[in-house]
Amino acid sequence: MTGAKTYGPAAPLSTVEETSDGAPRLQERSRHIPGRLGLRLPAQVRRVLLFLPPVLVLLFAVFAADWAEVQSGLRSDAVARERLTLYRETILRELEKHRYLPYIVARDPRAVGVLSDPSAAPMANRFLKDLAATTGADALYVMNADGLTVAASNFDTAGSFVGMNYSFRPYFHEAKDGGEGRFFAVGATTGEPGFFFARSTPAGAPAQGVVVVKVDMERLENNWLDAGETVMVTDVHGVVFLGTRDDWRYSSIAPLDDMVVAAIRSDRQYGNARLASLQQGPLAQTRLVLGGTAWRQARLKVGMLDWTIHYLTPMSEVRAPRGVVWAGAFALILLYAIWLLVLRSRRLGRVTAGLRQDAATLRDLNRRLVDEIEERRRVERELRDTQADLARAGRLAAVGEMSAAVAHELNQPLAALGMFVSGARLYQQRGETAAVTENLDEIDALRHRMATLTQELKRFARPGESRIETVDLRDCLKTSAKLVRPRIEESGVALQLHLPSQPMTANTAPLRVEQVLVNLLRNAIDACQGVEAPVVEARARIEEGRAVIEILDNGEGIPEPLRERIFQPFFTTKPAATGLGLGLAISARIVEDLGGALKTRARRTSDGACFILSLPLAGERDEAHRGGEAARTPSHQLDGVGAE
Repeated sequence: MTGAKTYGPAAPLSTVEETSDGAPRLQERSRHIPGRLGLRLPAQVRRVLLFLPPVLVLLFAVFAADWAEVQSGLRSDAVARERLTLYRETILRELEKHRYLPYIVARDPRAVGVLSDPSAAPMANRFLKDLAATTGADALYVMNADGLTVAASNFDTAGSFVGMNYSFRPYFHEAKDGGEGRFFAVGATTGEPGFFFARSTPAGAPAQGVVVVKVDMERLENNWLDAGETVMVTDVHGVVFLGTRDDWRYSSIAPLDDMVVAAIRSDRQYGNARLASLQQGPLAQTRLVLGGTAWRQARLKVGMLDWTIHYLTPMSEVRAPRGVVWAGAFALILLYAIWLLVLRSRRLGRVTAGLRQDAATLRDLNRRLVDEIEERRRVERELRDTQADLARAGRLAAVGEMSAAVAHELNQPLAALGMFVSGARLYQQRGETAAVTENLDEIDALRHRMATLTQELKRFARPGESRIETVDLRDCLKTSAKLVRPRIEESGVALQLHLPSQPMTANTAPLRVEQVLVNLLRNAIDACQGVEAPVVEARARIEEGRAVIEILDNGEGIPEPLRERIFQPFFTTKPAATGLGLGLAISARIVEDLGGALKTRARRTSDGACFILSLPLAGERDEAHRGGEAARTPSHQLDGVGAE
């Protein structure tokens, strides 16, 4: 059936669409033209909002890029510390291999005998040559007290040290004074750099000469080159003498004072090197600019030699994550721009399609309106026929509902009858006549109750007024607890009653109230099955002029999605053999007719369910009764059409 339409000059521009049954349906034109209905932001504000995401992305990229560079620098420093420690140990290990040689040779007469007997020079030369070849030293030589070389391992080469005077070297004076001479320098004769160890001879007496070993450091540099890293070693003055960059050799990191340059020249430490400064700009702890390239440096002292190892990482590598962050930011901005263009294109396409559809629809509007009038007349005829069919189906459904209700409501007294009959037989066997008589009285009371329930169920199928009495709801609760006592003893559930001291007087139908309470108690007992310590509580109180009775259990509770359906007829969470799904529906209708309310909620302190029954007290009965009459009217009408 078609929905209602709006006609006349006040109606908005509409389109007509076909429904599933072929009838036309009008839709608002505003969904095709944005802004036709409702408020729109000013254009300037919308433009600001459009540019807000890119601005936020750029701001984020600024901070993220700085953070990424800092983290990259920290990672670079960690790697540098590891490599510097390795390089320092390599240098010290290489020097320690040859440090003992001057000490040993100074005590060997085969080498130092030439100082007292010049004719022993050939033997001393051969001995030093063999020892240098065995130990891997670059050169071994002996100088007299004047610094003149009298024997050397390279005596037979073009760059022989024999006859050369090296008294200008600091290591000569240090050894002659009784200490250990240590010095790195470019060879004055060969032009090859090396490290010199020197010791005086003889030991413990005035020095007659000095024994020197020269260690070649080229192998260390070759190892550093193979690693592909930028490393350099500087002396106490900051002059580079070892490293992986030949163009930096014998240059200083910072400009040298004239006095320092003069001292280096007098010792001939680096030959005729210019000792130019590599640093461009002010010195920094972690950054250098050498040869036009920015570097991040890490430094480490080499112990006894007072050298410093520098591990350099190009700043371009350190700043590489910054470029990644900015590339990601611009990629996001580009995607955002593409997304805006796509949205704009789609919006324009929708507007254009809507305008075309409206133009075509308006041309057919008159014809469709005529067709709709005819369709409405046909649907109205079908509706009248359908309503008649629904009325017949409703009467049949009412009969089925009443039959199911009778079966459900008689289950409780029948179960109690069975327990009382079993108890009477047991008492008869024991000869307890008084107990048998008491059980027979209970059976007669249950028979009376079943007859009364039958009358009440007839009223449920054909609504009418039940006999109203002034009763104490505490007595109703006690009676209901007595009726479910056999079920409690059978299941082992603990029933706890919490009753107030003051009366809870109400003008109501006691049998119908007991019917509701028995149903709630039995449901609570069933819900506790399988629980380790099953407990059912019934709490009664007076609250705001109404009597409130709560039935609580510690079972699994009612899931939240099922609470709205729990009072619907034929809905149950029990197995099909144990429940019909009518108890709560019947109870809710009874309570509604009595002017009360029945609802459910989860327990606040533990697992389980809580059903709350509230009824007006005696002073509030008249007003609640009038409200109940008004509330019962829809239910009577519902019975007339089948209680669907």
